[in-house]
Amino acid sequence: MSMTAAAKMTAVRIRLGEIAAALALLSVGCSPDTTDNQTPTKTPTVSAGGAATATAGATSTATAGAAGASTTPSGVFSGPGVGTAGASKPVATAAGSGGPKAGAPPAPAVGAAGAPAPATAGAAAPSGAAGAMADTTPPTTGDGPPLPAIMGECPEFRDGTIMVAGHKSIQIKAGAAGKGGPLLFYWHGTGSSAAESNGFPGNSEIISSGGVIAAFNGSQSSKQGGDCSGTSAHYKADFNAADQIAACAAKNHGIDSRRIYSTGCSAGGLQSGCMAQVRSSYLAAVAPNSGGVVFPQAWQDKHSPAVFTQHGGSSDVVIVTFSETSATFDMSAKAHGSFVVNCDHGGGHCAAPAALKKASWQFMKDHPWGVTTSPWASGFPADVPSYCKIY
Repeated sequence: MSMTAAAKMTAVRIRLGEIAAALALLSVGCSPDTTDNQTPTKTPTVSAGGAATATAGATSTATAGAAGASTTPSGVFSGPGVGTAGASKPVATAAGSGGPKAGAPPAPAVGAAGAPAPATAGAAAPSGAAGAMADTTPPTTGDGPPLPAIMGECPEFRDGTIMVAGHKSIQIKAGAAGKGGPLLFYWHGTGSSAAESNGFPGNSEIISSGGVIAAFNGSQSSKQGGDCSGTSAHYKADFNAADQIAACAAKNHGIDSRRIYSTGCSAGGLQSGCMAQVRSSYLAAVAPNSGGVVFPQAWQDKHSPAVFTQHGGSSDVVIVTFSETSATFDMSAKAHGSFVVNCDHGGGHCAAPAALKKASWQFMKDHPWGVTTSPWASGFPADVPSYCKIY
């Protein structure tokens, strides 16, 4: 082997060592906080048919670092480009057309997926807007989105761990049925678990209003369909489980289908950004925390969820720079028609302050499916941090 080749091999080995060390940091900052902590308790595993089981290998509700935590990957970020097969699945409507329901509000104009947005990145909210919102709360009624067809048996929505569409461990927390609460999908960071969702500030409100929180234990994924982030923390086939949960929760638990949201940290924040694109038909809003997209996907349809990205600026780096993955997602979403807010808290990876996490939940609540003009366009609520800007 020539000296030049040997030197190159040495450089590659050093770089791979740096990458492996950095990947181990993906879980840092993703552990649950106590903003709105609901202490996880051991609960029965619920099968797709809803019956409690005691089958060998069944899992209990995850606790931080317990069963269900994914392992740190050995590879680097890699994955498909725009329009990769498996990025979306057909949705069913009453008319069977796959389009919005009759009478639904018109979808925003479509831009080229991933095309650069106009030079307005970082634009501040309108002058004097903070706290100026008045009578702009979106309506609580109206036609919902076209939901995926129910495939097989529905799970039962009660506190516990369910298995759906090949995913073996999804932590469910649910309020009383029939109250029209929201549905939140939560995706944890690499090396973490579904218990990470226990720190989300909207938990109590979601449960008290009859909603459902579905948090995915990535290590129990079917591991099919490719990976949005390159970390192997979650997979695209996990969205099939999300489809079944959304359709069944609307039918059997009475959630408000106009209020289906997604969030998560790090690899989970990247999964949330990916879900916004490949499940744009029914997601109302997403709020990735140190997320966005590494590999932009083709948008599922003309609808575009509202987007609230949170990142730590130049200090938010683990293999990739999350201010850049957030901007990549923001540009694609804005071009597609989303209302986008970008928040640079400057505090590092997955380190969104409590006030920002609270603002992310308020943003999702204020942007149900079908709202064509954001109530935030004319001004942010008073308690939203000043570093949040309309993108």
